[in-house]
Amino acid sequence: MKCITTCAVVLLGVLSTHASAATDPLSKANRLPPSLEQKVQQFRASLEASGYEVARGYWQLWSADDCKYALQTVGYCYGNNPTAPYVMAFLPRWGDEFVDRSLHHAIAAGRRNMAPNYRLGEREALVVLAEMPPPARYFGIGTNVYTRQASLNTEDPVYEILEDAKDLQEIVFAPSPNPERRLMVASIGDSTNNLVIEEQSQTSWGQQRYFVISPDQDMAASMTAALAGVPGIEATQVFTEAVAPGLVNVGYGAEADDLITYIRYSMPNDEVLGEQWRQRLPLTILRVRATGDDIPAKPFDIPAYETKTANFDEHTLETDLANLVAAVQEEWQQNGVISDFRSLSQWVDLVGQHCLGHDGPPQPEPPITLPRGPMNCLGDTQDADYQISSSHHIDRGEVVAVVGTLGTMTGNATYTSLSVNWFPALVGLLNRDDPLLEGSAQRFQGKLSASHSNFYVYYFARDCTGLTPWCAEIPKTLLSPGEALKIIQRNYINPGTRRGPAPSMVLNPVSLEFDGNHRPQAN
Repeated sequence: MKCITTCAVVLLGVLSTHASAATDPLSKANRLPPSLEQKVQQFRASLEASGYEVARGYWQLWSADDCKYALQTVGYCYGNNPTAPYVMAFLPRWGDEFVDRSLHHAIAAGRRNMAPNYRLGEREALVVLAEMPPPARYFGIGTNVYTRQASLNTEDPVYEILEDAKDLQEIVFAPSPNPERRLMVASIGDSTNNLVIEEQSQTSWGQQRYFVISPDQDMAASMTAALAGVPGIEATQVFTEAVAPGLVNVGYGAEADDLITYIRYSMPNDEVLGEQWRQRLPLTILRVRATGDDIPAKPFDIPAYETKTANFDEHTLETDLANLVAAVQEEWQQNGVISDFRSLSQWVDLVGQHCLGHDGPPQPEPPITLPRGPMNCLGDTQDADYQISSSHHIDRGEVVAVVGTLGTMTGNATYTSLSVNWFPALVGLLNRDDPLLEGSAQRFQGKLSASHSNFYVYYFARDCTGLTPWCAEIPKTLLSPGEALKIIQRNYINPGTRRGPAPSMVLNPVSLEFDGNHRPQAN
């Protein structure tokens, strides 16, 4: 009799879970495996039974195709990675949550009554239940402040630095479509990446993992406990991102910050399996808030960024890099128009918390002082180091050469990429990742004291005749005639650490603009 009673309770629970999934309109928005969907329904039922309000959102890819929305509303895009689309969370609104109509479709189009930008209450949490993707070079999930009620600060030292780079100044100090608010797109702390996940839970790729995003310590702890109460979930599989109220203006009113949460997933070991995960997107997101105004909040402190390091000081290769540039000029029998890339971390202090007005580490390079902001941080992350070129045009036969150190070979990066961006629209057009850069400097070994494998020489042009395989063509369908481009180098994750390489230890690449009507006789 005891077995019959127990089994009946279990069976009723399973049937209830399946019934909940069948009536949940968003249970099919993303293609979760049945075992994960069952956990979602059990978790949600336990929360609602405890008196929490729960609303379900969903995830969708965000790619270069979605830049059309930002171009129409904001005037430029957000520096998308052209070969690794982001995965963006879309959330329903609470009934008492302010909706800024000027930001409708400022990022992308979503389902009815769903949007990627949201406000977060003091006693609220976002909970992500996910099947991790197949193995790759990188996975990271994080939250940015998207816009903030603020005015232009022309006293910001970065504003003054960019007086000589007006195109970039107009982007990073741009207002939002609502003139009372500024675009921020600024990180609030370090991301939860695959290395963080592996360190805490031993494994990551292909596993079910859980993420809690909240301004309140007690809410985060309650969500972790509730998740751990679901069969098959362990507390070590739950990761918390703090949305510190000392940094972020939380709340549902017009004066509060609005936020975005998204995933970067780059360079899967198996492209087919990685693309299958992107098409299924086996994850979901729940909004959860405590009811009752008598519950005191216990806000998180502002989290400190982890210190960046590097495995190798690339400045020891500085002479070789200069010799390589000279060898490329000699091969072309042209000096070309030469310019150095600039580190966005050092040049314009691309650190989210600084853009939001916080004066914590890392300390910026002089003459930049803290506190400063507000400033658009362009979706920054401490998981990477970024360098940006000057502007180039390629409509008169110009060929742009990029000469640099290859971080994956110097030991300072898990992956390196060069992305071509339409500027100032800030639309990513194409990428060349490190496998396509390897070996491109081999023919110049005689000019180098170090191994050629530490370097690359790569070209971008309308026409790559005579320059293949170390050249990428940029057709007019990607970059319209008359438009300018900038090239951005990304170095992700210094091996042996959880963050990107220290920018002070990375050599900036060099770009040379050659007359493509007079090319080398042999490549």
